[in-house]
Amino acid sequence: MISHIPVWVFFALFALLSLGYRLSRTRLVRPGSVALIAFGMLLFSLYGVTSAFGVDALPLMAWAVGITASIVLGSQALGPRGLSREGERVQVAGSWWPMLLLMATFAIKFALGMARGVGSPVVEAAWCVGAASAIFGLISGTFAARALAVHRFAESARSA
Repeated sequence: MISHIPVWVFFALFALLSLGYRLSRTRLVRPGSVALIAFGMLLFSLYGVTSAFGVDALPLMAWAVGITASIVLGSQALGPRGLSREGERVQVAGSWWPMLLLMATFAIKFALGMARGVGSPVVEAAWCVGAASAIFGLISGTFAARALAVHRFAESARSA
C-alpha cells in the first residue's frame, strides 16, 4: 500500500517537520514572517478541505467557522504571552504546539487521502466532511490568531 503514496507526500511531511522544529525554538521574527506562516497554513488547510471534499458549501462553511472560532478564542488566550520586543523584531517563545498542529493537519489530510483512495464511504458522510473541515479551520485559525497577537504586540510596543 505504501507504494501507492505519491513521493511529494514525504517531501511535504519533511517540510512540515522542519517548520515545526523551527517554531519550537525561541526566535526573533518580523511580524510579517509570522503572518506568512499563518497565511501558508490557511492555504494548506483550504487545499486540504477542497481536495478532500471539493468546493462545496458544507466544508467551506465548517472551515470558516473553525477559523473564526480559533481567531476569536485564540486572541483571548494567546495575547502577548511569551513575546518581547527587540528593535523592529519580536522575540517569540518557542513551543511544540505548532509541531503538533502541523502534524495533525498532515495526519488528517493523509487519512482523508487514504480513505478516498480505498473508496471508503465515510469520506462522503456529512459528519466527516463537517468535522474534518472544521478541524482544518481550527488548526489554521490558531496560526492566524498567533500572527494577530504578534502583530498587535509589535504595534502596541511601537506606539508605547
